[in-house]
Amino acid sequence: MTENLYIEFDEIMDAQQQILTSAGGKYHELLENVKANTSETKYGTQSMYLGYFCPSLVMDKIVGGFKKGRLQKDIPKNKSGNFVAYDIDDKGKLLRMQDINSHDSIVETYIIREKNTEFSVNFSDKKMTVYNGASTRTVYDNGKLVRFDIVDNSCMWSEIYTYNSDNNQQVECKRYYYVPGLKGSNKSVPVGMKGSPAQLSIMDIELDNQGKMVKLEHSELIEGRQVLTYTYEK
Repeated sequence: MTENLYIEFDEIMDAQQQILTSAGGKYHELLENVKANTSETKYGTQSMYLGYFCPSLVMDKIVGGFKKGRLQKDIPKNKSGNFVAYDIDDKGKLLRMQDINSHDSIVETYIIREKNTEFSVNFSDKKMTVYNGASTRTVYDNGKLVRFDIVDNSCMWSEIYTYNSDNNQQVECKRYYYVPGLKGSNKSVPVGMKGSPAQLSIMDIELDNQGKMVKLEHSELIEGRQVLTYTYEK
């Protein structure tokens, strides 16, 4: 079971690299899709992990410094001069995010959709880049978020969501941090044990009728024991 989990992570990282390689030569195709399907452009100040459109239910509660921000009609005014532009289709879905700094340097993030899965790919000066933020992979089941992966060159974060069959407002999120080449690790070691290439956090989430989080209990798996480390309650 443990080895199968690591194999799954390795396969996701390999598949993400294939997506990036394939998309690398499709800049103009992706750009034309944005031009043809953009219904409106909104603005903000946050770009990390898709900024306002980050699908994670937990990121802004457990990652220090991370904020989704808010959508604005006009380019925000701030001292840095940096801002983010979101190109959105007529269904409210993100097509492209542009992270623009005061020197007019632009990193473009395009969303590629394949059935129930969305991938993000980053371009700088019309060329694929892996140096301006990790790529993401988001999986839905009938419109419901079931997985959100953040894939970098040498590691990945993976959030896997399980909804209570009797009450969809109760959700469990297992969040893995996986480093396949971690020095001193061994893939025969179970997750959460010393020597494992992966760490695991387990979160019990309660949502309101609008799907907004009202409570989160955050635990870590440490040497085989689930230890409560953090509680959030609105």
